Amino acid sequence: HEMDSNPPQLQLVASQVAGPPTFVPPKWAHPPGQVWTLEVRSASVVNKIPIDLKPWYTLGRLADSDIDIQLDSPNCSRLHAALVHHKDGRLFLIDLGSSHGTRLNGKSLVPNKPTNLVNGSALRFADLERDFVIRVQESDKKRKADESSHSNPEPKRTAPGNMSTVRASHLLVKHKDVRRPSSWKEPVITRTKEEALQKIEAFHEQLVRGDVEFAALASKESHCSSAKSGGDLGEFHAGMMQKPFEDATFALKIGELSGPVITDSGVHLILRTG
Repeated sequence: HEMDSNPPQLQLVASQVAGPPTFVPPKWAHPPGQVWTLEVRSASVVNKIPIDLKPWYTLGRLADSDIDIQLDSPNCSRLHAALVHHKDGRLFLIDLGSSHGTRLNGKSLVPNKPTNLVNGSALRFADLERDFVIRVQESDKKRKADESSHSNPEPKRTAPGNMSTVRASHLLVKHKDVRRPSSWKEPVITRTKEEALQKIEAFHEQLVRGDVEFAALASKESHCSSAKSGGDLGEFHAGMMQKPFEDATFALKIGELSGPVITDSGVHLILRTG
């Protein structure tokens, strides 16, 4: 489950003969396990494009087989951006060094740096006067083959208020004041709560930058026994976890990473996976 220790190297590779650049996907690209849709909104029209039928999708101005989603503006680059599914369930947007940029929720992206997307993320490409919105179905079901047409209605989604179960992974750092100040990593834990919070914040920065895969980091650094499974806790329903942990998990969107969450067990980072 290990990813490269440094951020993924993304590159545009020229073909052997004169022609358009080609996207080389990162090693962590993987077929998605959820139903993901890209809503393209223009005036009163909403076009829904499935983006869960393969590991990655390219966006650009080229009208050829190398571009999955065409951007019809002369200011969009020939190969402008890519949507890439990670093997841990997250979806990333990558601006591929475009001339006029890509924005996520109004903020310009750093070229060639994978940025995590969640349900409701709003994308803009160059000067295109259209909203591109990410949607993910809140369930473990994958899209059926007959749902892959762009003209089909949006798959039914479960309202967050009606969710009976969720699935998540976590990374736990204990401190000396927790219920059981020992772990497989440290027989006797002496750090303070503030020091545990500092460690969690540093781990959060690594994950947000894409320096490391969540499962790899949890396997190495988490004080919970779930570390042996990359932090995966499996599915759980309301009432099974401590309330701060449960509330934080149910509030996350699939593929979203929490900030520090404090419980009687220590300080957590939570990645909702289902």
